Amino acid sequence: MAFCPCLALAQDATLQARADVSAAGVAANDQAPAQGAQNAVAETVKKFNIGVIGGVAVDPEMITLGAFGNFSPIFSKDVAFRPGLYLSFGELTTEFGIDLDFTYTVESSATSNWRPYVGGGFNFALSHQGFSAPADSGSSDGTTDESTDRFDFSDTSFDTGFNFIVGARRPNGVFFEMKATAYGVANVKLLAGFKF
Repeated sequence: MAFCPCLALAQDATLQARADVSAAGVAANDQAPAQGAQNAVAETVKKFNIGVIGGVAVDPEMITLGAFGNFSPIFSKDVAFRPGLYLSFGELTTEFGIDLDFTYTVESSATSNWRPYVGGGFNFALSHQGFSAPADSGSSDGTTDESTDRFDFSDTSFDTGFNFIVGARRPNGVFFEMKATAYGVANVKLLAGFKF
């Protein structure tokens, strides 16, 4: 080794390369379950065209967050079925709902990146309207215990309605829409969303 240091360096480099390959194999085996789960989620999102949506509702005033799936084509390449779940919350109203909407994409000029669409569907909502006020309860030692109960289920109702939708989407999955619900918890929502 003293007479040929290049042989010793080559041997050290070979041993280091084998150790690196072995460590990479162990790391790949450790990450295989996580990578498999990530691939399964990505395939599901792509298969069902899952997206997210959010915005504001007017009358009653609420913030709305939700998720949806987009199944198409239905009867035509321009018709899609878009079921979704949402949660809306405001100062006086909290609502959990299910939308079963159909959308129809209108043909637009080839120069525009935005494609308008219209739609409609059924809405099922569980809503709670109430005002939070402190509830005083006296104790045996003369002190009072104040607590607030926001979810008093005596004011909870189940409503059904019909949605009317007008919006526009881009090919990259971004869209803006206005959704008006009639007959149920009547409101108008201004929404923005993204389909993955």
